[in-house]
Amino acid sequence: MRLRLLDKMLLFVLLPALLGLCAVTWFSYTSAEKSLEKQIGEDLNMMVLSETSQLESMTGLLRNVLNNGAGIARINNFLRAGSDEERASLRPGMQQALKNLADDFPLLKDVGLIGPDGMVVGHTNIQKGKGMDLRERPYFTASMQGKSSVQNTRSKTSGEVTTILSAPVMDGTRVLGVIYATLDLKNLSAETTDSIKIGKTGACFVYDGSGLLLMHPNKKYIGDEDGKLDWVRQIIAQGSGRLVYGWGGKEKVAYFRSIPAMNWFVLVSVERAEVLAPAKALLRSNSLISGGIALLVGLIIFLVARNIAGALREGAHFVGRVAEGHFEIDDAQRRSLEKSAARTDEIGSLARGVGAMVENLKQLFADSEQKTREAHAATEEARQAMREAEEARKAAEGARREGMLSAAGQLEEVAAVLSSASTQLSAQIEQSDRGAAESATRLSEAATAMNEMNATVQEVAKNAGSASSASAETKEKAEAGAQVVEKAVRSIEDVHRMSLALKGDMAQLNEHARDISRIMAVISDIADQTNLLALNAAIEAARAGEAGRGFAVVADEVRKLAEKTMASTNDVGNAITAIQESTAKSMTGVDNAVERIGEANKLASRSGAALEEIVATVVATGDQVNAIATASEEQSAASEEINQSIVQVNDMSRQTAGAMAEASKAVSDLAAQAQRLNELIIRMKEA
Repeated sequence: MRLRLLDKMLLFVLLPALLGLCAVTWFSYTSAEKSLEKQIGEDLNMMVLSETSQLESMTGLLRNVLNNGAGIARINNFLRAGSDEERASLRPGMQQALKNLADDFPLLKDVGLIGPDGMVVGHTNIQKGKGMDLRERPYFTASMQGKSSVQNTRSKTSGEVTTILSAPVMDGTRVLGVIYATLDLKNLSAETTDSIKIGKTGACFVYDGSGLLLMHPNKKYIGDEDGKLDWVRQIIAQGSGRLVYGWGGKEKVAYFRSIPAMNWFVLVSVERAEVLAPAKALLRSNSLISGGIALLVGLIIFLVARNIAGALREGAHFVGRVAEGHFEIDDAQRRSLEKSAARTDEIGSLARGVGAMVENLKQLFADSEQKTREAHAATEEARQAMREAEEARKAAEGARREGMLSAAGQLEEVAAVLSSASTQLSAQIEQSDRGAAESATRLSEAATAMNEMNATVQEVAKNAGSASSASAETKEKAEAGAQVVEKAVRSIEDVHRMSLALKGDMAQLNEHARDISRIMAVISDIADQTNLLALNAAIEAARAGEAGRGFAVVADEVRKLAEKTMASTNDVGNAITAIQESTAKSMTGVDNAVERIGEANKLASRSGAALEEIVATVVATGDQVNAIATASEEQSAASEEINQSIVQVNDMSRQTAGAMAEASKAVSDLAAQAQRLNELIIRMKEA
C-alpha cells in the first residue's frame, strides 16, 4: 500500500508520540498506586496498633480492678462467714461493694459473686442473679483453680455476645469464691472501634479466638460466627499482620493485631478499590490529557503536512506536464505556482527554481524550433531549385536541335540561380547548425546545473535527516528529563503528604499521651487514698488486737499494692512525659521538613515546566526538520525527472544538428552539380 506524505507524517510522528504518552500515563499510574498503597498501609497499620493498645490498656485496667475487687474486705468477710445469720448481716456490705465497683467503672455492666458451690450469692441486679447456677461455666472452673479468666461467649438467656471477666477471692491459698463482671461491649465499642472512620467502606471490628464477632460499627453483624471463613482462620492463625481477602464480591485489605490476654483480634479493614481510588482518578485524568494532546498534535501535523503536501503535489503535477512537453499552464496552476514561490522556506526556493528552469527550457525549445523551421525552408528552396534544374535539363534536351546557344544561355541562367540558391541555402544551413549546436550547449549546461542542484538537494536532505535524528535524540533526552522531574515532583508531593499525615498522627499521639497522663493522675490519687485507707485500717486493726490481726494482714497487703501502683504510675508518668517531649521535638522537625519539602516541590515544579517547554520546542523543531527532509527528498526526485527530460531534449538537439549536417552535405553536392552544369554549358558554347 502506497502511503501519501500526509499519511506518513501522521503515522511516523503521531503514533510514537501516542505510544510515549500511553507509556508515561501507565507508569505514573503504577507508581502512584504503589506509593498510595504503601502509605495507606502504614497508616492503617499504625491505626490498628493504636486501637489495639487502647483496648488492651482499657481491658487490662478493668481486669486489675476486678482482681482488686476480689480483695475487698466486705466481700472476703461475707464468703468466710460460717452461719446464715452472719451472712445475712454481712450481705448489705457485700452488695454495696459490688455496686460501688459497677458504679465506679461503667464498662463493668454486671458484677456478681459466686460461692464455692457455683451458686450466685451476690449481684448488682439482685433479681437477675438470684438462684443462678454457674458451676458449668469455664470461667468459674478456671477461677476456682486460683486463676483470673476471660471468656467470650453468647448469653444463653438474651442471645447477646458478651465478655466475662472473673477473678478468684482468696483467703491465703484457699479459694473462697469467684467475683465476675460482664463487659459492656456496646459502650466499649462506642468509645473505641466505632469512632474510627476510614473512607466510605472502612471499619474497625473485633473477633475472639473462635471467630465470634464481638464489636462492629454495624450492629447487625455482631454475634456472627465467622470462624469457618478462610480469611478469618488465617487472621486467627497469624495473630498480626496484613491480609487481602474477598468479601461480597469485592477485594478488601485488612491489618490486624491480637490481644492475647483477652483472646481478641482487632481488625481494620477497607475496600482495596477505595484505597486505590485516587490512583484510578489519576489514570483517568492522565488518559484524558494524553488523548487531548494526541488529538492536538495530530491536528497540527495534519494542517502543516496538508500545506506542505499540497504545495509539493502541485509542483509535481507541474513538473510532470513539463516532462511531457507541455510548457503552458492554466491560470489556476500559475496562481498555485506563484503562491508556492512566495514562500520563504525550501518549498518556495524549489518552486522559484522550477519556474526559472521551465522559462529557460521554453526559450531553448523556441530557438531550436525557429532554427528547424529555417532549415526546412532552405531545404525546400533547394528542392525547388533542383526541380527547376531538372525541368531546364529536359527543356535543353528537347531544344538542343533548335539551338545550343539559346539552351546554353538559359542553362547558364539556371546554373547561376542554382549556385546562388545553393550558396544561400548553405549559409542558412550553417546558421541553423550553429543554432542547434548552441542549443545543445545550453541544454548541456542546463543538465549540468540540474545535476548540481540535485546534488545540493540531496545534501540538504541528508543534513535535514541528520538534524531530524539530532532533534529526535534531543526530544528523547528532554522527555526523559521531564519524566525524571515529574517523578521527583510526585515523590516530593508524596513525602509532603506523608509528613502532614505524620504530623497529624504525632499530634494525636500527644493527645493520647495527655489522656493517659490524666488517667495516671487519677490512678495515683486512688492509690494515695487506698494507701491512707490501708494505714487507717491497720491502725484500727491494731486497736482491735487479736480480733483484728487478719484484717491487719489484708490492710498491709492493700497498702503494698497501693505502693506498687504508685510506683508503676510514676514509671508510666515518666515514660509518658518522655513520649510527649519526643513528640514535641518530632513535631517541630516535621514542621521544618514540611516547609523544606514545600520549597523543593516549588523548585521541582518550575524545573518540570521548563522541561515541558523544551520538549514542546524540540517537538516543533523535529516536525519542521522532518518536513524539510521529506520535501527535499521529493524535490530531489522531481529534479531527477527534469534532468532526464533535459537529456532527452539534448538528444533531440543533437539529432537536429546531425540532420543539419546531412542537409549541408546535400547542399554541397548540389553546388558541385551546379559547377559541373557550368562546365557543361561552357563545353556547349564551345561546341
